[in-house]
Amino acid sequence: MPTIDLDSDLTVFEYPYHVRYSEVGHRGLMTAPALINAFQDCSTFQSEALGVGMAWLRNEQRAWVLTHWQIVVDRYPSLCEEIAVGTFANSFKGFTAKRNFYIKDNAGKYIARAQSSWAFIDLSTGRPTRPTPAHIDPYGSHDPLELPAEDRRVKLPDVLEQREPIIVRRGLIDTNEHVNNCQYVQMALELLPRETAPTSIRVDYRRAAVLGDTIYPSIGQIGHRAVVALNDRAGAPFAVVELA
Repeated sequence: MPTIDLDSDLTVFEYPYHVRYSEVGHRGLMTAPALINAFQDCSTFQSEALGVGMAWLRNEQRAWVLTHWQIVVDRYPSLCEEIAVGTFANSFKGFTAKRNFYIKDNAGKYIARAQSSWAFIDLSTGRPTRPTPAHIDPYGSHDPLELPAEDRRVKLPDVLEQREPIIVRRGLIDTNEHVNNCQYVQMALELLPRETAPTSIRVDYRRAAVLGDTIYPSIGQIGHRAVVALNDRAGAPFAVVELA
């Protein structure tokens, strides 16, 4: 975890970051999955610094579950580049929350921005539940970053081409015993006919896949956007990923 200035306003959480060799592709640029992991790490660091982190939530039998990504990338940072990764909450309504993420370059210019939606879950029932002030007040609330308008959900193309099934192995599982959110994007990227560094990523997370599940991918096109459905055997989606 990065060094935290406890006198700073932790409701806008930002930390310095060097792009690591393990996070770049063969062109020497940070990959899309590495960028998403940096965002996920940032929100985890903030929650821990605010005292409402993973262990505290688990003791409460509660968890925040990601339900949607909208990510816009102006450029991917390069190997060893000094950047800053940040996050802050926008709103809390019922059992849902919205949170922004960003990456800034060394001059303080945004090079990637994201909006995310979350649901608050009772782990004992697996169902959404309303958070208490203790769960949300530490985060505060700030005006959202400007991002392109988007539809509420990722639309599926009329025609989808089936691809080889993916068996969920141990390496895909996170601390919630689910497939990690970033892994769905990695699966989608690997289905594209050629390597790409998407400048727009949208993901609907519908249901968590777990160890031993089989994911049945299919891919289609809407204009310049590739859409990947990651379904169960019956065709119900675990996640739908849009890349452009």
